[in-house]
Amino acid sequence: MAVLTYKCPNCDGPLTWDAKKEKFICDYCGSGFTESELAALAPAQAQAQEIEGEEAETFAAGPANGASSMDFTTEDPSKGEQSASGSKPAKMRRYNCPSCGAQIVTDDTTAATTCYYCHNPIVLMDKFDGSFNPDYVIPFAIDREKALGIFTDWVKQHKYIPRDFYSDRQIHLLSGVYFPYWVYQAKIHGIVKGKGSRVTERDFNGMRHVDTEVYRIDKAGDMEIKDLSRIALSKASKVLCESVMPFELDKMKKFAPGYLQGYIAEVRDIDKEQLEPSIREEVDSYALETLRNSASEGFSSVELENAATSVTKENYIYALMPVWTLTYKGNDGKIYYFSINGQTGKTVGELPTDQRSLLFLFLKVFIPMFVALMALFRFVL
Repeated sequence: MAVLTYKCPNCDGPLTWDAKKEKFICDYCGSGFTESELAALAPAQAQAQEIEGEEAETFAAGPANGASSMDFTTEDPSKGEQSASGSKPAKMRRYNCPSCGAQIVTDDTTAATTCYYCHNPIVLMDKFDGSFNPDYVIPFAIDREKALGIFTDWVKQHKYIPRDFYSDRQIHLLSGVYFPYWVYQAKIHGIVKGKGSRVTERDFNGMRHVDTEVYRIDKAGDMEIKDLSRIALSKASKVLCESVMPFELDKMKKFAPGYLQGYIAEVRDIDKEQLEPSIREEVDSYALETLRNSASEGFSSVELENAATSVTKENYIYALMPVWTLTYKGNDGKIYYFSINGQTGKTVGELPTDQRSLLFLFLKVFIPMFVALMALFRFVL
């Protein structure tokens, strides 16, 4: 099964996830369905709508019909559009829209998109084979209307922004994207041994007395790591995707393809084994620091002989998480970004500066000052 679209059983219109109602809503007749009701529809819908995808030629990386208009560059936004893979083109796949038959071209990691011609939301099911099938998904809790409001309020708080950055054409490119993340969970056992000194001072008959007590430190304990998340898509900017974290992981839902309809979705191309060294290093550093802080409590000074940690249990969860995102290429060639956590509303971004506005401001201040100084100079002479 390659292409799947969920249709309303009442009017045959496409169903999309509504963040406000927390249901799948038909854009035409307004009917609403829960996730369990949608799952009951899926077998018949899938049989009616499936169209096999086919391998396409290799295309140079760039916007394709139905693909995201954004540039998920792996480089820092300040370095422009060049990807970390250099000039190597992305492998593309070609599908047919189940509603209008138009050709849809996507790269290997795009898993949900919208038909460029009929705007029908589709899910590319062959991207979820085997280990690429997500364990969980966090549905969008912020809809497009609210995301646009957040963006507008954010822009109003900043000055000297090029108008093109918030033009109608640019705002139209604000996209809801499900990005893939690895979520690391672990139980850590730690031990710490050493000596702790407690110093007390007191005055007695005008004499200052200093008492030093030395205690043996021998502690052991366990701690849990629950929400260490890492982006699992190599073409995505870490700045753009990880700056909106954290997500509220206790609200994750078991993955169902229907949540992706009406949004763009990407599947992972980074294995957990690639992230393990950096994750282990970060977890070990955090656990050791926690141990040292715990051992130091109540002492004036501590001399540690041994502090060590070991992982007793660990687990990786593959999840799709919601982000509203917008990128903008400035006149300086730099890629600027704006993103919203689609669950919590946390906002981050980097703004371009309108050099003309700054020049106008400079002249507006400098010219009257210059005229005033010249008049004062003539008066003094």
